[in-house]
Amino acid sequence: MPVKKQTAKNSKKTVARRAAARSVSKVSEKSNDTKMVSFGRAISNFFRKYFQFNGVATRAEYWWIVLFLVIVSWASLLAILMIQPSNVLLAGFIALCWILFCVVVVVPTWTLMSRRLHDAGFSAKLLWISFVFFIYSLVVPEFARGSIIIDCLSFTWGIILLILFLFPSKKQGNMFRD
Repeated sequence: MPVKKQTAKNSKKTVARRAAARSVSKVSEKSNDTKMVSFGRAISNFFRKYFQFNGVATRAEYWWIVLFLVIVSWASLLAILMIQPSNVLLAGFIALCWILFCVVVVVPTWTLMSRRLHDAGFSAKLLWISFVFFIYSLVVPEFARGSIIIDCLSFTWGIILLILFLFPSKKQGNMFRD
């Protein structure tokens, strides 16, 4: 009889340990998105989540993409400047490829910015202000603007967004987390 009680106690302990391990693994799965993201993984997520405005993006994921876009832009510009004196046609082709690249990354950049704002606990509706400034700069020519106030507001809003992108992840009480 004592042997059966001992095995029953052991099996209860085993079940309790397994349940605890499962709950820990569920918690770690949920907090997986806050782990440091590598450069390659950030680029993969950037293009994989092309139209995904919901969810979150960590600071690392956002800044890796900023670095990627800066590297591509600078590399393209350098290639154009180096090749242009000797081969204008090739330089024009590289410039055209860079313009096409910029068009392709517009949507995922906006989705990434909205996910980054969500991660910091802010609404992505803040990006509409930037969109208004962007459309204004496209529609109204420079000579017709007449006032530097809009340009100063646009610049100030860019600085505010930069500061918001620097905020740490808000893990508790964040309604944007899944």
